[in-house]
Amino acid sequence: MQELSSFTVPLHCGEQYEGEQIHWEKNGKSILETGNRINVTINGLLGGNFTCHRPNRDFLNYTILLVHPVKFHKALLLKQSSSKEFVSCSARNYNGQFHCSWKWHHERTHKAVVYFAAIRNSSDLNCTLDSNISELTCIDKDYCPYSEEPLSINLTLLVRNMFRLEEHHRTFFIRDIVKPDKVGITKIQDNEFEWRPPQTWSFPCSFFPLSYEIKVVPRSHDCDYTGNRVEQNETNKTHYKVNSKKPYTFCIRAQDPLTKAVWSDWSHHHQ
Repeated sequence: MQELSSFTVPLHCGEQYEGEQIHWEKNGKSILETGNRINVTINGLLGGNFTCHRPNRDFLNYTILLVHPVKFHKALLLKQSSSKEFVSCSARNYNGQFHCSWKWHHERTHKAVVYFAAIRNSSDLNCTLDSNISELTCIDKDYCPYSEEPLSINLTLLVRNMFRLEEHHRTFFIRDIVKPDKVGITKIQDNEFEWRPPQTWSFPCSFFPLSYEIKVVPRSHDCDYTGNRVEQNETNKTHYKVNSKKPYTFCIRAQDPLTKAVWSDWSHHHQ
């Protein structure tokens, strides 16, 4: 259904019930229409659960009608603050696995995921929905990290709350959503630090390099601070000497320098 007007929808209880006296209910309440085949009018977003019964109220079958208001703004999921997308996807490395998540609107208390699929080159990828129905983990078993991705991944997600249906899509390459895990920092001497690539990162490092952004901020501030007295550098080395003599926080994050897709979350050490 594409607009919030009235629509007539045919319903059928079942071939095996032809010739029987059939009564119908919508959301547990009797409606006037009777018979094995009926037409019902749906107004606006008022879909429903239609059940058919024998005269003694024996349950026979049901049909759930969902309303999909195509031209209306999305109302079931919230945009992610980081990506401005309703569905945010990321990969920790180049092994072919990726993770997608979404945030439900807090007022949606009867929410459900109706359908999900990730497809590349007309083939379905193996995806699993987490128990919190807010996350999806997929893997492309045919993915080769040593060659260029020729085709993108197309993700489709259908969600519902009550009888309202919403459709969401994402199209991406794994190389564009790679976000390394946080970098582990090792403090060597008073103002010298060393680190290694995340354990989950793809190896060898010669083929999967990482660049690092380093920030030294006043100790009372977090790593996103951009004010005065900030020491900031980018390097492909795995050690750094801080020049500050005042209390500070050493911050570091990693990124694939070839794609420059997504920075990892900050790691930090207070000094």
